[in-house]
Amino acid sequence: MPPARSLAQQLASKQREISVAEFFERNRQILGFDNPQRALLTTVKEAVDNALDACEEAQVLPDIAVEIAKEGTDRLKVTVTDNGPGILKKEISNVFGRLLYGSRFHANRQSRGQQGIGISAAVLYAGLTTARPARITSKVEEEEAAHVVELLLDTQKNLPRIVAEDLELWDRPHGTRVELVLKAKYVRGRQSPFEYLRGTAIVNPHAQLVLTEPDGTRVTYERASKDIPPLPKEALPHPHGLELGELAYHLKASRQPTLEQTLTKEFFGVSLRAARELLGTADVARTSPPGGLHGEELERLLAALHAAPLIPPTAESLSPIGPLLIKRGLRNVLGDARPDFFAPPVSRPPRVRGGCPFLVEVGLVYGGALPPDQPVQLLRFANRVPLLFQQGACGITAAVEQVDWRRYGLDQRGGAGLPVGPCLILVHVASTKVPFTSEAKEALAADPEIEKELILAIQAAARHLKTHLSRRARRDYATEKFAIILKILPRLAEKTSQLVDKPIPDLTPVITKIMDVVHVDTTSSTDAVGISLKTEITNYTPRPRVLEVFLEMPAEQFGAVRFSDVPDGIDLELGRAWWTLPRLEPNGRATRSVSFPPKTDVEANDLSWFIAGVDEGHLLGAEPLPGDWDVRLPRAVIEAAQAGREDLPSGEEAEVDYDAAEKSAHVEEEE
Repeated sequence: MPPARSLAQQLASKQREISVAEFFERNRQILGFDNPQRALLTTVKEAVDNALDACEEAQVLPDIAVEIAKEGTDRLKVTVTDNGPGILKKEISNVFGRLLYGSRFHANRQSRGQQGIGISAAVLYAGLTTARPARITSKVEEEEAAHVVELLLDTQKNLPRIVAEDLELWDRPHGTRVELVLKAKYVRGRQSPFEYLRGTAIVNPHAQLVLTEPDGTRVTYERASKDIPPLPKEALPHPHGLELGELAYHLKASRQPTLEQTLTKEFFGVSLRAARELLGTADVARTSPPGGLHGEELERLLAALHAAPLIPPTAESLSPIGPLLIKRGLRNVLGDARPDFFAPPVSRPPRVRGGCPFLVEVGLVYGGALPPDQPVQLLRFANRVPLLFQQGACGITAAVEQVDWRRYGLDQRGGAGLPVGPCLILVHVASTKVPFTSEAKEALAADPEIEKELILAIQAAARHLKTHLSRRARRDYATEKFAIILKILPRLAEKTSQLVDKPIPDLTPVITKIMDVVHVDTTSSTDAVGISLKTEITNYTPRPRVLEVFLEMPAEQFGAVRFSDVPDGIDLELGRAWWTLPRLEPNGRATRSVSFPPKTDVEANDLSWFIAGVDEGHLLGAEPLPGDWDVRLPRAVIEAAQAGREDLPSGEEAEVDYDAAEKSAHVEEEE
């Protein structure tokens, strides 16, 4: 009779390996599939993220269509179609039917998907909730027909189980279509496919996104740029930020014969001279084999690497949005809100975390139809992907809440938490290795290095807001003063002239003496021909001005606009036109008019006017030329500004000859 097994032997006999798919099957909430509404968003998100990555790797402008249709009472069919390069037939089953399978996990460059979990997890969830296989159609450019594969994910083996295969003619040269039927619920709100695609359109202005909702509503986000982001390059690890174990791993994996060669060829920013100096500081032989370093020598080398002034990381392995496209994306998507102010977007230089480069970008919008009595809208992004869940647990939110917004003009009750006001803040973190709080990639983990950069970037954007609010307060005061003067002075002049029995004098020189501003005023009129916007620039200052006038509007409107005076230059890509006004005399006025076809959705405040040639304190009704435009002014403007300063004593303005019989602008009484 065999001896009885001990308890330890009995427990040991029950031990077995758990497959990755089986683990996530029982813990699907970790991946974002914990309820029907969230599961739908995660499915759309993973499919669209993969489509965008594929299009950018092929350097193709993305055209992505998302269709959500009802399939029974509690089921939805999700179809995502893209124009990417397609997937080879032999790889289709592994990409969609196998967890932790992908091409980007070991690539040290920025991408949306890296773990090889997202889309295969959506296939897993669809199979669990409906037992319906995923249908994938893929066509590569070299083949005439598209391959169609229907598959399920075998959770016991973490391998695909192909249900059916076929060939299909497809009317496109290349692309991929994914069809999934899953238990889901569609509700348009802050955490929905609609909001996800809206955010994606802001930070991916080169993509065209189309959403068809279950009720048939079709929402299209047109691309605002035709510039495809350059493909990030593979980057070597940077020594700054490496932990001891990470350094040991890199050294043991090195194929270089000596430690000196390992540092110069397998780490970024370490020159031959720097390698020799820091090895000397660490008291480690240059010819030592890299895999043999351990203990105190390894710790000394790490300390020397952290202390050495190495070349900072570059953004070559990253794909930042860039200030221009952040502003263009916000204008494209937030057009209905008609914000008053778009702060110059802030893009911080790359920094290092854990040997991996990262950078932070911030955009800020204020005013318009944004709600003034609610917390600011915070749009969080990581590697160009919207983060819609776990806002309270996100490191981005924590950084925004740490800023004292009362210093910058927003209400912040108690000096903590999100500020209140008509404001929208966009924060984007780009990195080759984003520290998410979970595999669902819904929030950034707290990290001191990233938090520091976040706060610096947010404060820089907030300073722009403070400047705008201060400038607007001064402008409102000057505008009110200007309106009162235009209303009262003509009546005083009329009454006085009647008393002394003399003609009513020209009041323009007097207004010039009081106001001392260049005034810009835009009015609109509509008739059968179309909509006309007339802008008058009046020099209410006591000396001549040579002005450079810039008009900014959405680039797509330039095709229909008509100018009364042909601009000196037009930049269709940036949506700008400009004129030079040569020597606008005191009390002189220049007019520029633009006309649009009938029924065009345009108003006077939709045009943004910028003036160069006069300082901010003497400008009313327009903005000074932004410093981040990098515009080279005509020599006439520079010389006029210099001449104006050189001709006058310090702190003085030239006097106007009020008795001179010169033509001046006519001031009408405001009724």
